[in-house]
Amino acid sequence: MSVYNFFSCGVLLGLLAFLLLPILYSVGLAGVGSFMVVNGAFVFDSLSYYVVLLVVFLGVYSIFCLNRYLSTSTMVFLVMSLLFSCLCFCANHAILFWVYYELSMLPLLYLIFCDSPYSERFIAGWYFAVYLLITSLPLILILLYLSYVNGTFFILSWQNNVCSFYIYVVLSFIFFTKVPLMPFHTWLPIVHAEATSIVSIYLSGYIMKLGLLGVYRCSAFLFNGGFWVYLFFCGVFSVFFIITASTELDGKRWLAFLSLAHILVAFLGFYVCGYDLIPLVFLFCLGHGLSAGLVFGFLWLFYDVSNSRNWLLLKSGVSSNALSFVVVFGLLSLCSFPPTLQFFCEVGLVGQSSFSLMCLLFWCLYLFFGGVVPLILCGHILIRSEGVESGNYDMYNYLFYFFYLTIWCYFGIVLL
Repeated sequence: MSVYNFFSCGVLLGLLAFLLLPILYSVGLAGVGSFMVVNGAFVFDSLSYYVVLLVVFLGVYSIFCLNRYLSTSTMVFLVMSLLFSCLCFCANHAILFWVYYELSMLPLLYLIFCDSPYSERFIAGWYFAVYLLITSLPLILILLYLSYVNGTFFILSWQNNVCSFYIYVVLSFIFFTKVPLMPFHTWLPIVHAEATSIVSIYLSGYIMKLGLLGVYRCSAFLFNGGFWVYLFFCGVFSVFFIITASTELDGKRWLAFLSLAHILVAFLGFYVCGYDLIPLVFLFCLGHGLSAGLVFGFLWLFYDVSNSRNWLLLKSGVSSNALSFVVVFGLLSLCSFPPTLQFFCEVGLVGQSSFSLMCLLFWCLYLFFGGVVPLILCGHILIRSEGVESGNYDMYNYLFYFFYLTIWCYFGIVLL
């Protein structure tokens, strides 16, 4: 990518943001305040805004900056996944929601089978396919049933007391398989380890958020007083995920386990936030997706440079000041280091947890240990690096991608 393309892309994105922000403020978006624009089968509110913004950022930046490393067919499938995900996040019609929900994941499943260079890609693909296909039929059947008993296909018009409580419980657990929460988490590390880097960016960036939005749209009332036992077990397992991540040498599996641990923050936010502060949860999802995209991106670069995903060997690729800055900003974003979006969201969520001393104590300890693992790894990579700056590798496309994501990850709280 030439310098001209870099600045032209940056000017275009800046101009779009300049033109869109007044429109968004005109419909009521201010800080994390809630707003809603409903047009029949589609709804655009603050939740949709944050997750669609995440999809657009990951899609535009990855395809514009890294297109030279992607084939035309790969970019077509990636664009399909991005488009259907945006439609799913804004869908209010139950059938359309299911169609877009499934179509957003099918292109990535195809890319796992066809684009991955790793030997166990078929095992990883079948893991992902089984979770996708087994839950697909029950999901559409439950959505049709809820539409029938409510007399409408529009999700926002559904009532909570027209059918059995357990129907909503089953529906929630179907969405939990895509987040994924325990005990449905096994597919994520396997798929990340065998998928290409761009597919990993999209899986961790926005596919995990499809499940969260589905749970909130269809069964948010469950989190007013139920599911506390399940939340407790998710919290315990998240600590185990952090411990497991600290023992992983494979960079992509390491980040997959860390994502499994960090996604609990959004799940816990459903319990402690009222209706007006729910956008904090999806603002956290925006920050988490940008951070995951940034770290998966530099793992992609280091794999191309060092031909290894082992952390002990990857540090040999940190051989310049530019890459050192990328490593620091990327890993610190996983620590929710201020002024990242996650930091402000987590502070707000901790403030909302003051009603329970036990919840507040677990919250603080969990966030502390969740940030220690990336911080220790950051120090390990930077200390006593034996790499020398003698290679000749074109990394400007990656640096442009890192620059865009870093700006939004660290200064998004000001820009949004």
